[in-house]
Amino acid sequence: MSWPTLEMTLRLRVLSTVSGALGLIAVLLAVGALFPSVGHTIGTLNIPKGVSNLLGGADYATLTGWYTSEIGSVYGPLVIAALAITGASATTAGEEEDRILALVLAQPVTRTRLVAAKGAAVAAAVAAVAVAAWLGLIAGVALGGGGISVQHLAAYCVHLAFFGLAIGSVALAAAAATGRRALATEVAAAVAIAGWLINGFAPLADPVAWLRFLSPYYYYAHNDPLTQGIDLVDLLVLAVLAAAMTAVAIVRFARRDLRG
Repeated sequence: MSWPTLEMTLRLRVLSTVSGALGLIAVLLAVGALFPSVGHTIGTLNIPKGVSNLLGGADYATLTGWYTSEIGSVYGPLVIAALAITGASATTAGEEEDRILALVLAQPVTRTRLVAAKGAAVAAAVAAVAVAAWLGLIAGVALGGGGISVQHLAAYCVHLAFFGLAIGSVALAAAAATGRRALATEVAAAVAIAGWLINGFAPLADPVAWLRFLSPYYYYAHNDPLTQGIDLVDLLVLAVLAAAMTAVAIVRFARRDLRG
């Protein structure tokens, strides 16, 4: 891996990372502060099972269910996936489209080390946002009245980070393979959204229920880390996906004719 490339990429991504982290913390604090006044009055929504799955159970009667539905089911993975996707797409395909990649490769760095550094920078940004989410959750839960252990909050953030790494690696592979930022963004976003929908609706029909095992979202959420803690098998699956997609990115980038 090229450390100068890693340092440069981190500097370029610091503003988006900080803004994403601060925005997530603000939402986590607001969600926690709202629970004492509105959470108990909503209770558990009586909605179709598929929609309930999409909302993480739609249980607003407890602080855990409140955070699972408000943050864990949509907002948390949305923020971490958006950060990872945009970062991964911009660091390879974006530089190629902007015609500055040739300047980077003119330095004593191989294509393999370059992609590895770009992937490491995205991983660092994802980890930073996950840590910020943990701190925001601790403060938000305190505002909401407590009841969720710091360890379970950390477990959720670890799952969130691994989900971001997996989705970001899809964008990295697509960007390295095509050199097109918009296409890489669309491919990775489609994987994330399709995974979310499949995880919610596939279990409703037995013939296609197995499809949920193909969804990265399933391994992020199905164990409910806010109540059950870390699931090492789920994290391993997400880690394998991230490693495989990063390997694809390295191989495709090394063999493709670049535009600059």
